[in-house]
Amino acid sequence: MASAVFEGASVGPLVDLAIQIDPSVLVAAFVGTALAFACFSDIIEKAHLGDLDYVKHALTLFTDFVAVFVRLLIIMVREARMHDPAFF
Repeated sequence: MASAVFEGASVGPLVDLAIQIDPSVLVAAFVGTALAFACFSDIIEKAHLGDLDYVKHALTLFTDFVAVFVRLLIIMVREARMHDPAFF
């Protein structure tokens, strides 16, 4: 559980950078991540196989969501910086 707290806290500087560059990048990364997880079925499959540890599944889902969000945000920030090199 503590790892989720630290993971969430470590994303702050990246989110701040994205807001400074272009706030729409942050929204687009979040929507892209949400769409990717709309098709997420691994946890459902585990529950069907008898693994009913809901806390572990929730933590897994959260950490996977943050990981995808961070990767999308980094890609989009790089693209935004390439289009406006004067920013940095």
